[in-house]
Amino acid sequence: MNNHEPLLMDCTLRDGSYVIDFQFNQKDTFDLTQKLSESKIPLIEVGHGIGLGASKKGLGTAACSDEEYCISASEGIRGNSKWGMFCIPGISSIDDLKMAISYGIDFIRIGSDIDDIESSKKYIEIAKNAGLQVFSNFMKSYKTDPKGFAELAKKSADYGTDVVYIVDSSGGMYPEDLKIYIRETLDKNLPIELGFHGHNNLGMGMANCLVSLQEGVKYLDSSLQGLGRSAGNVSTEHLLCAIKNQGFLPEIDPIEVMDIGEIYVRPLISSYGFSSLDITAGWTLFHSSHMPTILMLSKKNQVDPRKLIKYIFDHKIENLNVENLEKMIHTMKKSINVKSQLKKWPTYFGEEEKLKK
Repeated sequence: MNNHEPLLMDCTLRDGSYVIDFQFNQKDTFDLTQKLSESKIPLIEVGHGIGLGASKKGLGTAACSDEEYCISASEGIRGNSKWGMFCIPGISSIDDLKMAISYGIDFIRIGSDIDDIESSKKYIEIAKNAGLQVFSNFMKSYKTDPKGFAELAKKSADYGTDVVYIVDSSGGMYPEDLKIYIRETLDKNLPIELGFHGHNNLGMGMANCLVSLQEGVKYLDSSLQGLGRSAGNVSTEHLLCAIKNQGFLPEIDPIEVMDIGEIYVRPLISSYGFSSLDITAGWTLFHSSHMPTILMLSKKNQVDPRKLIKYIFDHKIENLNVENLEKMIHTMKKSINVKSQLKKWPTYFGEEEKLKK
């Protein structure tokens, strides 16, 4: 059993923004940053769900500019808590990163696909030179094996990162697999800490967080009410209570944190239950960023999107552009029943906003 004190990062204001079409405003950002930091949540992530520069790249227009999010978070933060933002090299520019630094950001999370971590090098160097704590999130970590992950963690450590995150982007990893990723990396005795960011598509988020803690991972991500992309994240309320029952985080009052979730976040949740699309995504390790294309082609071709996703997984299809998928659907129709039992598909998250416009 690991005995180190974990640090929670609440991602409500960043990852949770996917669920409301990136519409957290300046007041939301100020209020939640203030309340979470007053409750002694140590790390608070804010901004557009896809990160710095995403609105300018047309990847969903957030309610505020990156600068406005920075201002609200910097004014709302209290005590010893720290605030930070997310950036994906190529979507976020170096100038975007420097802008956030100018507003007094405490940490930056650099998200790179597991097969493209070299893109993070310059961002890490600039952030470290500015005195920031740097987290390197290896998105879709499961796309490489544990030994490969550990080698990439070493490379990121050489770049100067402080923390490497195992990221279960599709919510389909299992605790026994996660253990191997953690042990392979820790066995290298690198000058870094580890973090875990998981989604809840197969309901494994809590189990994966607790196994991560037991195996020596220091940083654990969560969000109020579990608000997050696809099936969401582990809820801060659940994770906090579970960790406290193991004797950690004595300074944080779970009821105080529950109140923040009830007052500020629960009213934003319009539906309950489980989306079978999210479950299928976890089952097949399918990233939800491809879901708009899948839904568009499924409706056009009268194909059950779950069957389409499973077919992609079974046939190990990587290039998911429209032309390739159209050809694949034509082939698929010859071999299996592609129809759905559902007469009408429930609206998938994000589609509600598109319908309004």
